[in-house]
Amino acid sequence: MTEFDVIVAGGGPAGCVIASRLSENSDCSVCLVEAGPDYGPYESRRWPADMLNGLELAFSHAWERHDPDDRSQLRARLLGGCSAHNACAVLPGAASDYNWGEGWSAHDLEPFLERARAAMRTRRFTEAELAPVSRAVLQGAEEVGLPVLSDASEDSAGAGPFPVNAVGPIRWNAAFAYVDPARERSNLTIVADTLVDRVLLAGDSVTGVVTAGGDAGVELRARTAVLTAGAYGSPAILLRSGVGPERGLPVGEGLVDHSGIGVGWAPTPRLRTDTASFAREHPLFMAQVVVKGRSRSCPEETWDLHLFPATEPAKDELGHPTGSYELSAAAFAMKPRSRGRVTLGDDDPRTPPVVEHGFLSDESDIGVLTDGLDLLRSLATTTAMGAYCEREIRPGLDVDPEQYVRSSVRGYFRPVGTCAMGSVVDGSGQVLGLDGLYVSDASVIPSIPRSNTNLTTLAVAEKIADGLR
Repeated sequence: MTEFDVIVAGGGPAGCVIASRLSENSDCSVCLVEAGPDYGPYESRRWPADMLNGLELAFSHAWERHDPDDRSQLRARLLGGCSAHNACAVLPGAASDYNWGEGWSAHDLEPFLERARAAMRTRRFTEAELAPVSRAVLQGAEEVGLPVLSDASEDSAGAGPFPVNAVGPIRWNAAFAYVDPARERSNLTIVADTLVDRVLLAGDSVTGVVTAGGDAGVELRARTAVLTAGAYGSPAILLRSGVGPERGLPVGEGLVDHSGIGVGWAPTPRLRTDTASFAREHPLFMAQVVVKGRSRSCPEETWDLHLFPATEPAKDELGHPTGSYELSAAAFAMKPRSRGRVTLGDDDPRTPPVVEHGFLSDESDIGVLTDGLDLLRSLATTTAMGAYCEREIRPGLDVDPEQYVRSSVRGYFRPVGTCAMGSVVDGSGQVLGLDGLYVSDASVIPSIPRSNTNLTTLAVAEKIADGLR
């Protein structure tokens, strides 16, 4: 048994923030527990190449899934979490997305969003760095009546390049940004390859956590525990700890992710030649721009769709480049009304939680996605994009749009809401009715922002860390 002042359960983006910020106080001993490996500081040169490669997504360190075929559950199991395998997009939601209660307005969050941007070395693509397809998307968006934004962070509909957490082609993840500067602190302990089972409670107060191992597990004692295991992991820890319906808390309920569908096109010869020429001189990021559009049911002053075009080197069955390129895009509903839940399959912490996404449980989301499909098709037939899109190969123009949405809907890897602020935790992140127990990750976000959740989650952790110091 080891004792600390604070235990941080989960080494994803939020856990990296919490452990780093709290350990800035030399009088506070902090233990960061991560279920996956810690490859050390960036300078150690021990990180796997795919985790460093910001040009494309990486899947080698994925968590086990309750349903192995459910790709929407994908999340990374290593220090740095999903910031170590994502598309590097650093985008805020709309200002109107951040109305979560006292102290959680857009104005309140802005300094923490900015702090996170700086820590993650966020940068914009230069004009010369935009790949041919990225340029064509911006031109095509203008053809269909959407404004071209200098930065997709702008709080309006339109199309623009998104800022990235990338240093050259290197994905600058939260472990590099937050943990590396703190590694030499004597008051910070990192325990990798260790799964947190449950929280230890004495009445209504935290006394530590139990990690998986042996028959009884290993106890780590602390007066404060901060759960940062994400929208699937944190509710699972609480439920195994008896913190849920037994205490009148809707833990695991209210799950929401951006639901979407994908489209693929056969590339024209010009796409292959233009992209190959570009890639000889510049890093070819799989995606660089986002189109923020409106469905027919969306209010005029905002947006409710993301179109996310991607160009990637085509690979054979062994993963070797073929010399060609794949052209695809996805349309996602950014304010879906459908909700799901996270529950336990059993009490074994090694058993993945049961994730019921609830996609399209509210029928209104179907119309948003069929409108997104229409907008993607309009974009593909513009003069700019028509030079690169030979024909639609997925789903194909002969497929009924609504049936396609129903059969192929998936998530955007942005789950939130399963330990929501106001129903499970208060505005400080403290679990209602329990002393010393906090949650600080995407699970506390009560309403999903119109953006990827990378930046918002970091800002939430920055703000909660401020309150804990």
